[in-house]
Amino acid sequence: MSEANIWNFKEDGDLSGYTLIVPSVAVGNIGQLACDLLISSLDMVKIASVYSPALIPVIGYDPYDLNSSKLASSCEIFKCAARNLVVLQMRAPLIYKHARLFLEDLAKKFKERNIKDIVILTSSFAHEKKHISTSPFRYLATDSSSFKSKVKAFNWLEHEAHDTELRIYGGGFASMFYEICGENSLPCLLLYKYCSEGNNIPDAYDMIQYLANLLPLFSEKSDLVSQLIQPVSWKLLFGRPPPKDIY
Repeated sequence: MSEANIWNFKEDGDLSGYTLIVPSVAVGNIGQLACDLLISSLDMVKIASVYSPALIPVIGYDPYDLNSSKLASSCEIFKCAARNLVVLQMRAPLIYKHARLFLEDLAKKFKERNIKDIVILTSSFAHEKKHISTSPFRYLATDSSSFKSKVKAFNWLEHEAHDTELRIYGGGFASMFYEICGENSLPCLLLYKYCSEGNNIPDAYDMIQYLANLLPLFSEKSDLVSQLIQPVSWKLLFGRPPPKDIY
C-alpha cells in the first residue's frame, strides 16, 4: 500500500525542529477550518501534494489565491519556515479500508524527516460532552510530546477514556492516527472540541487561540483575531445564494 501512495515533495529538506499539524475530517470540519486559517494567515507555501487510494479524489481552484492558476487537490502539505510549522491539509475523508496503511505511511514519511512534534486537530459530537459546565476542549498527549507539560500547566482537560480503546465519536481518523504515532515513537498531541454541525468558523477561531498557547504562531504585540486572515474560499463555504429566479 505504501508504494501506492505518492508523496510529491517539491523540496527534500530536513524538518528537525518543525511541528506538523494534521486535521482529521470530523464533525463540523473544525480541524480543516483551523488549518485553512493557519495557511492563509501565515502565507504558508505548498511543498507537497499527496496521492493515495485512501484519498477521495478532489480537485479545484487554489483556495487561498483567486489570481493563482494552480489547482488544489485532496491532500496537500504547506510550510512556514518562520514559525517552524508544517500543515497537512485534508479536503476529503479517508476511505476507511485504506486509512490505516495511509496513516502509517504518513507517520513514516515525517519520522524520516525528523519531525519534532505532531498535533492532530479534530472534533467530537456536542452531545458526547458529559460535563456541561466545563471547557469544550479536550486533549491527549504522548509521554514524549513537548507540549505535555504545557497543557498540564494550563489545566486543560484530558480526554476521559471509558474503555481500553481510544474513541472520539465523530472525530474521524484522529484516534487511529494518534495510536499510530505512539506505535512509531512520534511525539503527538491530539486536541479536539465538542461541537455541532453548522457554521463552525467560530470554533476554528477558538482552536487557533488554543494552539497559540502552545506554539508561537502569531505576534503577541497585537490581538490574535486581527492577525487571522480568512481564505477567499470561505466566501462560498455554504455554497452560492439561491437564484432570485425561483422567487
